[in-house]
Amino acid sequence: MKKYWQTILITVIVVGTIGSYYFLQVAMASKNDISFKIETISGNKDEIKNLTLQTSYQSGVNHLWLYISKDGSAILNNRSLIGSLKNSNRYIILQKFIDQHRHFMRGKESNLSKYFEDKERLIYTNFQNSGQKEIGDNFLPLQIDILDKKTNDNSFFEIDTPVQASYDWININDVYVAHGKIKILATNYLYNGGEELHIYTVDENKKELENDAIIAKLASEERVNAIRVFNANDNIQNQDFYLYMVEKFGKHKEDGEREITSSQIYLYNNVANEQEEWIIPDELKPYRKSIVMHGANIFIPVYSANGLKLHRYTIEKKQWEEPFIINYESTANDNEIPFLQITDSKLYLVNHMTDGYALFINDLRTGESLYEGKIVNDKKENQDPDYSLYIEQVYSNY
Repeated sequence: MKKYWQTILITVIVVGTIGSYYFLQVAMASKNDISFKIETISGNKDEIKNLTLQTSYQSGVNHLWLYISKDGSAILNNRSLIGSLKNSNRYIILQKFIDQHRHFMRGKESNLSKYFEDKERLIYTNFQNSGQKEIGDNFLPLQIDILDKKTNDNSFFEIDTPVQASYDWININDVYVAHGKIKILATNYLYNGGEELHIYTVDENKKELENDAIIAKLASEERVNAIRVFNANDNIQNQDFYLYMVEKFGKHKEDGEREITSSQIYLYNNVANEQEEWIIPDELKPYRKSIVMHGANIFIPVYSANGLKLHRYTIEKKQWEEPFIINYESTANDNEIPFLQITDSKLYLVNHMTDGYALFINDLRTGESLYEGKIVNDKKENQDPDYSLYIEQVYSNY
């Protein structure tokens, strides 16, 4: 009975805390009547016709999540969680899967990196019970479910993959399918702190594991080190190249940051099944953590007070292309990095200026400016002059 009342008390406290938090958010929004919208300066207005910015608004200790478009803004905290996600690319894809293949999707996770789709098939992969697998367990079940979209029939099979270490967790980063092979890029987090980057290759016809290749590894004593995959984790089509970085750190420096003892970046070619170290020019090494992988191109943005210089490396040509530049007025805060997103061969850039926030949309192939606008506040008289607006994501729904 005592445990019963303890449970009720904890529940009341949690619900009360959450309720108070959202009440404060809504009360603040009502009082200040916060309202933003995107206003055009130049370019094609169709570029923002279906564009939505998911943002984080901060004023003092107050915080709000906002959607901003050409028509105005909406407070996410006033919506249900599902409703607030409806503009996201992830939600749209998953909802399409559910609407078209409801039976197949039953019981499956929402992590898009576990899926592959083409015109004929939808494939789902999953490591069953991937948490805390000890070396003594010998095998870890890998589940694969393949849906034929024409017949609506599915083929499910399970493979025992050898456990090479004591894994705490396995995270699937991507699925690549070609020529009867299913390749799964996965980060295996070791129980004692290390990391391994694996590529599991499954023979689809034989329904067996063909190969388990460890393409990067960090020892257990190197807890502060990390393997970082630059590829997007919501891509459901084949990515011919994987780009990943292995960094090791030493002691803390005077500024609090750890000294980097080694940093290597590697390219894995899915078509050729080969990996090689990718050497970054010395002048771009300080910006390596800002790398953006898009198709067969590697982008490195370098920001200054008055503009962006976007460096591009073409993997198939093995060469650096001429960088393109976006000029803008002086930033309001040199320590605040502009928001950058690359989607569908377009670059979206939002920069905090002295008089607000500027929005740029450029063609990624040519560097040509497609649109320039600004995020304006409709109710400046009610606005805290020291507010901050952080862009989290750009959605373009067609």
